[in-house]
Amino acid sequence: MTKYAFLQATHSFVILWTNQQGGYFHMQRPSFASREEYARHFIDIEYWQPYVEAICERHNLAPSHHIQRGLPGSNPVFIVDERYVVKIYTRLFGGAESSARELKLYSLFARFPQLPFPILLAFGTLFPVGQEWHWPYIVISVIPGTNIGEFYEQVQYADKLALARYLGPLLYKLHNLPLDGLQSFKPAWDGFVSFLEQQRHSCVENHKCWKALPASLIGQIDGYLLPVRTLVNQRSRPLLLHCDLNQDHVMGFLKDGHWQTTGIIDFGDARIGERLYELIALHVGLFHGDKTLLRAFLESYGIDKMVEKQFVHQAMSYTLLFEFDVLGPILQATPSLRSATSLAKLAELLWDIE
Repeated sequence: MTKYAFLQATHSFVILWTNQQGGYFHMQRPSFASREEYARHFIDIEYWQPYVEAICERHNLAPSHHIQRGLPGSNPVFIVDERYVVKIYTRLFGGAESSARELKLYSLFARFPQLPFPILLAFGTLFPVGQEWHWPYIVISVIPGTNIGEFYEQVQYADKLALARYLGPLLYKLHNLPLDGLQSFKPAWDGFVSFLEQQRHSCVENHKCWKALPASLIGQIDGYLLPVRTLVNQRSRPLLLHCDLNQDHVMGFLKDGHWQTTGIIDFGDARIGERLYELIALHVGLFHGDKTLLRAFLESYGIDKMVEKQFVHQAMSYTLLFEFDVLGPILQATPSLRSATSLAKLAELLWDIE
């Protein structure tokens, strides 16, 4: 087999790379005139099936008998024979950075098989790197099951508590993985501080576009947000964060009435940063604002005694600065939160665990 080179065997998986001297696809390059056109096609199995099948054949993962759509996100994601996940990166939505970031992470995870994260099986580009977009892709292992969001209302509360306590030590391990040699994840504060400053600059406009908060609360944002220098403790060590651990990214099975977690997925938004930022998607998007679950997580993580006096203000500032609209769904589902007449009151209702 001349088109591929074996890089290393990792447990029962083999990591491959494409021989860049050849092996590119002789098929039409995906092309979209607008983001709207891309949105109509990016989860279209019929459109992407030839590319997915060609990727599987290239890396000796064929035959691909059953291809199903993965969870909608920003990039085309497909599950092949319930064994492999093929993710193809568009140049839209930061595809170049995201592909490089995930490639490094899933390679790192392969060194720690005890962690329930996907690991890298293969990677490459559909077309040669040049002036046109080359459509990079990765193939990773499947975390079996269904995301907990599909069953959240059916999951018993005791199982939700167990999940919160399970995620504490798991995220502690993620946050403290060694980052030696990972250029995309240098353990320095510069990138995270710059990211927060950009979010601070666009914060009010973002919330005006999202329309989750009433105008009266949006008008309070500038006066409420803590300065970035207060949010980031640069005397501490920056950590590896998932950054989007919501109900869509926790996988498992609902079996005999009980939830069994199998792992977590989708590290496309991972970055180096302050651990409190990790809580936003977790508390709002997974725990649905349940403070008992948040407290259980913090205790199992070991952070409960380290919560500072400004925790509520810090957490709410990070919520407002979050990259995506996390407040819309929870405000819609929780009338008591909608009754808040100030950001300080909303912060108390959402984050005060005392």
